[in-house]
Amino acid sequence: MRVRRKKRRFWMDPAGIALLYWGVGLLWVFLSDHLLLKAGVDPATLTRWQTAKGVVFVTLSALGLYGLMQIGRRLLLEQTKRLKESEANYRLLFEHNPRPMWIYDLETLRFLAVNRAAVALYGYNEQEFRRMTILDIRPEEDRPRVAASAWAPRGAFKHSGPWRHLTRDGRLLEVEIDSHLIEWEGRPAVLVLVQDVTERNRIARENARYREGLERLLEVSRQLMSEATDCERLQVELVATVRKIVPSADAVLLWMRRGDRFVLVQRNGGPEELKPGFALPLTAELINRLETIDTLDPVEAAVLQARTVPALRHLKAALAVPIRTDDTLEGVICADSFTRADAFAPYERALLQSLAALASVLLQNVRLFMQLRRLSRRLLIAHEEERRRIARELHDEVGALLTSAQLCLGMAKPEVRAEQHALAQNLQEARELIDRLSQEIRQLTLQLRPPLLDELGLVGALQAYIGRYQKQTGITVHLTAALNPEDRLPELVELTAYRFVQEALTNVARHAQASDVTVRLHLTGRELLLTVEDQGIGFDPQAVFAAGRSMGLAAMRERIELLGGRLEIASQPGQGTRLSALLPIPEEANRLVSTEVSL
Repeated sequence: MRVRRKKRRFWMDPAGIALLYWGVGLLWVFLSDHLLLKAGVDPATLTRWQTAKGVVFVTLSALGLYGLMQIGRRLLLEQTKRLKESEANYRLLFEHNPRPMWIYDLETLRFLAVNRAAVALYGYNEQEFRRMTILDIRPEEDRPRVAASAWAPRGAFKHSGPWRHLTRDGRLLEVEIDSHLIEWEGRPAVLVLVQDVTERNRIARENARYREGLERLLEVSRQLMSEATDCERLQVELVATVRKIVPSADAVLLWMRRGDRFVLVQRNGGPEELKPGFALPLTAELINRLETIDTLDPVEAAVLQARTVPALRHLKAALAVPIRTDDTLEGVICADSFTRADAFAPYERALLQSLAALASVLLQNVRLFMQLRRLSRRLLIAHEEERRRIARELHDEVGALLTSAQLCLGMAKPEVRAEQHALAQNLQEARELIDRLSQEIRQLTLQLRPPLLDELGLVGALQAYIGRYQKQTGITVHLTAALNPEDRLPELVELTAYRFVQEALTNVARHAQASDVTVRLHLTGRELLLTVEDQGIGFDPQAVFAAGRSMGLAAMRERIELLGGRLEIASQPGQGTRLSALLPIPEEANRLVSTEVSL
């Protein structure tokens, strides 16, 4: 678009008018005198003509000046009108702009003008603004940086931010600023256009926290899906996760349903007098609401808790999210705030709902796992009972028959005549075969069910087994047992520990090519730690398990995990092997180890 240049009216300038008047006057004087002289006017008449000429010149000059002044007046009025229209447009743009605007003195930083949007947003009236500088609406710690930025060399236009502004009531705003250098009443000034980005930045931060919370939920779900095998650990992880995804909560309470009551099973923060195990009755109205809605209003949930639990009487807001499985109310996760009624953001409620849904799935998985564990333990016990029965029958029935056969052969030997050498030799070979068969059955009986385990306990049975092992293999075994031989553990724990050491030493003899082995037993609290370590050739555990070449260790791992324990294998080719088994000791010293905790 081409810009029209203004025509320059030189004859309207003061200098132009004076020069024009001077030129016309000189022309009039010289030209009129020259014409009179040529006309041959006598001196008396010349005087009269000069007077008339002067009158005409003055009259024409006055008329010319009047015309020029009229033209100048019209131009002045047009310019004044344009100026007023321009000023009206400026005031319209400035005063009625929906974004806050102001003008401040570049030297003193004092406000010179503010628009209505600025007055509405910041809470100061126009007169109060004019008594302030731009530093007065900044936090104290930001003022040096603001002053340095305002007085720094700059171009005509500048975009800066984000900055922090304070309103009259103390609210903190986040803003971005567009500024332009102007001249105001002959002084350098800056025109400022403010963009309030507080809400935009708040939403961006909440979105970032929501994404972070979802990532944490995903991480927790993966971890718990693969590792959570008991309800107590699940409860602890749920409360810890709420702390991470709802950082504004002052306390986290996990209530689980026990019949007609809610019982506090886990908490983080909150009143000291509110301890785990605290129970409160359930009303039909509360159950109905928790079974039909996803979350309660935070203030309503706070009032409900404060009315029900005296220790929570100062509660301001609460996110209460029910845990439901198959439309059955199982419990409630509560994130509580004692400081602000508006403490929780919508995204925090959504994250807590997702966590409650995850808790529902995990709860069902844990219950199914516990049922599977109970069935597996019963199967394991039945298996051990069958092994014991078979070992007893082998020892009592088959052993007795073999002994009888041995005695019969021994009684038949003296009856053989001297010339019956072949018969005597056959009888001797039969006795030797029966001896070997008796030894094999005795060894098989020991493997099926070591009787020393019942008689001497774990330490005594291992000592006896290691003695036989050293004689058979020539491998030296160093046994360290931080456990009294007379101390007895639950039968299933002792049997699993014995089988573990037996399998580990068998693998050393077959594969490790080691001359020394160390076996350690250590009882700490309610856990038994067993370690079998050698300095043999080692192996790659992942490759061995992937190839399916370690059925013994795989079966032992399953057996240990059935008791709630874990098996760790540390080995590398050429660097030896260390097998560690951690077995929990239940409080009830019975054969069926029960570690179940109902959620």
